Formats: sequence, C-alpha cells, structure tokens
Amino acid sequence: MHYCSQCDLVHGEEHRFCQRCGQLLRRLPPGQLQDCPRCGAPAVPGQKFCLECGLPLKLMAAGREEVVTSPPPYYSRPDSRSRGRRRRPGLWWGVAAVVLILTAYGGYRLVSRVPTAPRPPAAATPQEDLRREVERLAERIRSAHLAKDINKWLTCYAPTYPDLGRLESQILELWKNYDIKDVSYRISDLERQGERQATGVIVWNLQLYDHRTHDYSLLRPAYRITLERYPDGWKILDSREEGS
Repeated sequence: MHYCSQCDLVHGEEHRFCQRCGQLLRRLPPGQLQDCPRCGAPAVPGQKFCLECGLPLKLMAAGREEVVTSPPPYYSRPDSRSRGRRRRPGLWWGVAAVVLILTAYGGYRLVSRVPTAPRPPAAATPQEDLRREVERLAERIRSAHLAKDINKWLTCYAPTYPDLGRLESQILELWKNYDIKDVSYRISDLERQGERQATGVIVWNLQLYDHRTHDYSLLRPAYRITLERYPDGWKILDSREEGS
C-alpha cells in the first residue's frame, strides 16, 4: 500500500504519484495502516482527520490502541464548511435562475389564458358566392346522373330552357344503355351578367359502362352555359357545346 507524505492520502499499488497533489508516493510499512473507526477508510500514521468522513484521529505510539475523540453534536467537518462557503454563490445563482424561469413561465401562461376576441370571418366576394352556388348546381346534376333520377336532373334546368324535352329524352337514352360509374366536373370562366344572370364553362367527365359491349368509355363534353337565378338557386337557362 502507498501513501502521500504531503496530504496523507492512501493509494493503491497501481499508483506512483499522489492523485491530489502529484507528490511521489511512499510505500507504507507493514502493520502501519489503520482504519477509521467510523467509516472504515484507511488512514496512515500522523493523519489527523479521516479523509472520507472527517472524524478526528489521534494515533498513539506503536503497540498501543488508537484513542478516538468523538466530536461534539455541533461538530461539522472543516472541509465541509469551506466547500459550503465556496458553493453558496453558485447555489444562489441557481435558485435565482429557477425563480426567473418560473416567473416567465407563469407570465406566459397568464397571457395565453387571456381570451382574445374572435376574428370576424372574412366576407366572401360576390365572385366566390357565385362559384359556390354554381358548384352546388353541378353537384345536383352529378348526383342525378349517378342515381339516374330524372326529376332531380330536371330541377337543375330553367323551365324556359330551349328543347328541354329533347334533352330529357337524350339523358334517358344515355341512362338506359350505360351505367354511370363516375362523374366529375370542372368549372371555369364564371362571370356575372347582372343580378340574376351569369355565364361560365363547365367540363364534364363521365365514366360509362356499356351493357351491350361490356366495355368502359369516357365522355368529356364541355359546355358554355348561361345561368339564371331563381328563388331556390341557380338554374341552367341555356347551354352550347364548346366547339360546335
């Protein structure tokens, strides 16, 4: 076993220099190493305090037992007091930082809980209103195609639509020969023509299944439509196929 003659720190056999002060270690003669009666830490002759628990040690001459003076109840380790004094400023800084963080967090929670007045919804423009209403009209036509509901389909057209009876017969013939598998549309070029009329372009995509040939086909007709406003919504007043 080795020990430091300067700081009385005991080291193992693998050390040659003191791990605290760097002093060259000395080998402890056999029988000189003693243990602290409180914690059992090793101590060398001449050591005044236990390096682990701070118990005062009094080493007697060789061959006599060690006399241990018990510390008074108010006793505290000298190095503990010095370490406490050194660490106290850092402790106060840490406490102050925690208080600041908690104060800032509490202020943030208080501000976040303050109810704010709801923002009024942005007013829709007349053009946006027109698009939404024409999309509702196109959805009714799409639903009528998928359900093959001729009455619902007729409510989408104005009573003054030219040759409405002929158009109705064409739709019924289409539904008779084909199953409507899917319907989609695209609306563009919407423009108001006064308070009760508007124009636009609608392109249909109809996926059909032919009962006779057992085959699928796709129709993509495009129509320029004239719309008229009625009490129950917009209706198609007239339509012309694009390119005809």
